[in-house]
Amino acid sequence: MKKLLILIAVCLSVLEATAQQVKKTFEAVRTTDNIKIDGVFDEAAWVEAPILGDFIQRRPNPGQPSERKTEVRLLYDDEALYIAAKIYEERDQVFNLLTNRDNIGNSDYFGVTIDPFQAGLNGVGLFVTVAGVQYDALYSNGGSERVWGNDNDWNAVWLSNTQINDDHWTAEFKIPYAVLRFNSDEIQQWGINFMRKSTFLNEDSFWNPIDPQIDGYLNQAGSVTNLKNIETPTRLFFYPYVSTVFSRTSETGFVDPQLNGGMDIKYGINDAFTLDATLIPDFSGVRSDNQVLNLSPFEVRFNENRQFFTEGVELFNKAGLFYSRRIGSTFRNITEKIDDNESIISRPQAAQLINASKITGRTNGGLGIGFFNAISDRTYVTVENDETGETREVEADPLTNFNVIVLDQNLKNNSSVTLTNTNVMRGKNADDANVTGVNLNLNDKTLTWRLRGFYAYSHINSYGLETGATSSKTGYKYNLQFSKTRGNFQFNISRNLETDDYDINDLGFLRRANRLEHNARLSYTQFEPKGAFNNYSYSLRFEHNRLYNPSQFAEFQISSGFNGTFKNFWSVSLDANTTPTTSYDFFEARQEGYVFERPESFSVGGRLSTDSRKNVRISTRYRYWNRPDWNQTDQFGNISGRVRIGTRAEIDHNIEFSNRANERGYVTRLYDNSGNLENVVIGVRDVRNLTNTLSSSYIFTNRMGLTFRLRHYWSRVEYNDFLEITEDDELRDIEYTGIDATTGDPLHNRNFNQFNIDMEYNWQFLPGSEIRVIWKRAIGTDDLNTHLDFFNNFSNTFSASNFDTITVRMVYFVDYLKIRNVFRKS
Repeated sequence: MKKLLILIAVCLSVLEATAQQVKKTFEAVRTTDNIKIDGVFDEAAWVEAPILGDFIQRRPNPGQPSERKTEVRLLYDDEALYIAAKIYEERDQVFNLLTNRDNIGNSDYFGVTIDPFQAGLNGVGLFVTVAGVQYDALYSNGGSERVWGNDNDWNAVWLSNTQINDDHWTAEFKIPYAVLRFNSDEIQQWGINFMRKSTFLNEDSFWNPIDPQIDGYLNQAGSVTNLKNIETPTRLFFYPYVSTVFSRTSETGFVDPQLNGGMDIKYGINDAFTLDATLIPDFSGVRSDNQVLNLSPFEVRFNENRQFFTEGVELFNKAGLFYSRRIGSTFRNITEKIDDNESIISRPQAAQLINASKITGRTNGGLGIGFFNAISDRTYVTVENDETGETREVEADPLTNFNVIVLDQNLKNNSSVTLTNTNVMRGKNADDANVTGVNLNLNDKTLTWRLRGFYAYSHINSYGLETGATSSKTGYKYNLQFSKTRGNFQFNISRNLETDDYDINDLGFLRRANRLEHNARLSYTQFEPKGAFNNYSYSLRFEHNRLYNPSQFAEFQISSGFNGTFKNFWSVSLDANTTPTTSYDFFEARQEGYVFERPESFSVGGRLSTDSRKNVRISTRYRYWNRPDWNQTDQFGNISGRVRIGTRAEIDHNIEFSNRANERGYVTRLYDNSGNLENVVIGVRDVRNLTNTLSSSYIFTNRMGLTFRLRHYWSRVEYNDFLEITEDDELRDIEYTGIDATTGDPLHNRNFNQFNIDMEYNWQFLPGSEIRVIWKRAIGTDDLNTHLDFFNNFSNTFSASNFDTITVRMVYFVDYLKIRNVFRKS
C-alpha cells in the first residue's frame, strides 16, 4: 500500500510539473534616453536591452518553432514602457492592408499582452499592423487563446510606428503607464507575452508558448521582472466634444439643427482605480440596430453600440446581470392611470441620459472593485380622449437611477469568486428592483478540472396603480458546471435552475425564467495537423429541459457537430440535431394553462469557407430542419463574399435567407361579449425572411477612413389555416378565418421591411482626438403586400417615408499632465 501511494504521488508530481511549464522570464532595462517612436531603433539604449526570440507556433503547428524569426526588446523609464520588434518576412510576402482602427483584417501584425498583477485573469493587449493600424483590448476571465480580448471597444492612448524593409518589418511602441493598472510595489514583476502573425503562412506564434490544450491565454504568459520605482502618473484625461445633428424626414424636410456639447472624463483615483464619467452624453452617431419581425413570445436582444457602455465594462458583465440597453430605454412604467376612453397617440423612443459614471480597479491583493451609476430623465406619453379629442401628457417613466456594484477576488490557479449587485430605483408609482449574484470559478493546479457555480436572487417591489398598494416578487437562480478543460478530450456537465419568479430584466436580460435544465457536452479536438486537416474537432451534446413550476417535462435534444480547417486553410463544419420526443412549449400560447405540444423534429446543416488570406473569400452555410408530423420544414442559408481591392478598399456582401413552411405559432385571442376568453388561435403560416447586408470601406491612411453599411431586412408572413389550442393541449379546427369582414383583407399577414444605411467618415487627427461625420437613413414599412416579388418590394420600400440624420462630431483629447507641463515651462 505504501509503495502504491508513493507511485501515485510521483505520477501526480510529474503531471503537475508537465502542466506548469517553465515560463520565459527576462529583466527589464531602465533607460534615460529619449526614445523616438519611428520604427527605427537607432537609440543607444536599445543595445542594452536583451533580445527576446525563439517564438513558438500556436497554429497551425502548436509547439513547433516559428517558421519566421522575430526579435523583441523592451525598455522602460519613469513615463512608459518601450517595445521594439523586428519581424522577419520578405517584403513581397508581407500582407500590408489598411483598415480602420481596431480592425486587424488580414494584415500581418505584432502585439503585446500585459498582466501587471500576474494573476492570469485580467490584462490588456496592444497590437499594431504592418500599416500602423492600432488595436487594443481588455481581458477578463483569463482571456481567449485567439488573442482578442473580452472588451474590444476599449481605446487607449498610446504611440506606435512601423517600417517595412526588404527582409523584415519593424514595430515600435510607447505604452504610457497611464494605460495600465498595477500595484504600488517598489520592485514589480508583470506577466507579459509577445505575438506575431504571418498571414502569408497563416501562422500565429508567441514568445512564451500558448498550449491550445490549456484553457486561457493570460495564464500562459511569461514574465518581465525588476521593474523598479515606477509610479502611475496623474491619470486625468478630458474628452470634450461638440456635435451638430441635422435631421430630415421625407414629409417635413429638414428640421432645425441640434447643437450638442459635453465631456467624458477619465481620472486615476490611485495606482489601480479609475473613474470614468460622461457628462451630458450624446449618442446620436451610434450604428442602427438590426431590427427584425419578432413573432416569438420573447424580447429581442440588441447589441450595445454606445461606446461608453461597451468600453471597460467587462467586470460588470461577469455575472450576466447587466444589459446596458436598459439604460435609456423607455415605457417600462406608466406612473399615472390612463382611463378606458383614452388612447396613447405618441410615446418617446428613449429616455434622456443625464449622466453616467463608473469606477473600476484592482487592489494589490487581487480584489477587483467596480461601481457603475447612471441616471435617466423622466419621459412622457401623449394620450388622447377618444370622445372629446383632448390630449394630455402622462409620465411614462420617472427619474430612474441605475447602480451596479462588483467585487471580484482573484484566487490561486486562475480561479476567482465574484459578487455582483444590480439595483434600479425609480421615482413615484414605479417599480424598484434589486438582484444579487455570486460567481465561483475553481481550477485545479494543472488547469485540467474546473468547477463553476452561480447563484442569484432577485427582488422586485411593484406599485399597483389601481390599488395604490406595493407588492414584492422574489426569485432565484443557480447554475453548477463541472468540466474537463484540458487535453484532446474534454467534457462538461451542468445543471441550471431558474424559479418562475426570477426576474432580472430591470437592468439585465432574460428572455424567460421558470426552467430546470441539464446539459452534457463531450468533445474531442485534434490540435496538431493530421491527414488533410490542420485541426479538427467533434462534439456531442445532450440537453434535457423541464418547467420548474409546475414541474413538467419540456424538451430533450441531442446535437452533434464537426469543425475542421484544411491544410489549404479552407474550413468546414457539419452539424445535426434532433428532438426525438414530443416537446412542450409553455410560452407560445401566451396564456397561462395552455401548453403547445410539438412533435419530433430533426435538422442537418453545414458550412464551408474559403481561405481568408485571399483577395476573394466566400463563405456559405445551409441548414435543413423538418417536423414530419406537421409537414413543417425550415430551410436556412447564407452566402457571404468579401473582395479586397488593392490595399485600401474592401467590399463585403452577405445574403441570408430562411423559408419556414407550415410553421405553427400564436396569432391572437378571441373573447366573448362579456370579455371572457373563448379561443387561443394558432396559425399555420409560411414565413420567408431575406436579409441583404452590404458593407464597404475605403481607408485613406491608418488614421482616416470611410465606411458604408446598407442592410435590408424583409419578412413575409402568410397564414394558410387557423387552429384552436384547447386547455387539454390539443390543436383542433376553428371557424376563425382571419379575414377582415369589411375589407376582405387578411388580418394577420405581414410584409415587413427595415432598410438602414450607416455611412461614416472618421479622422483621428491626434492620438485620442477625432472627427466623425455620420449619415444614417432609416426606412420601415409594415403592410399586407405579401404578393410582391423582391424588386417590386424593394422599390415599394425605398419610396416609403424615410428619416435621415447627419451628425458631425469632434472629440478632443486633453491630458492634464501635458497642460501642467506647458504651464510649468512658461
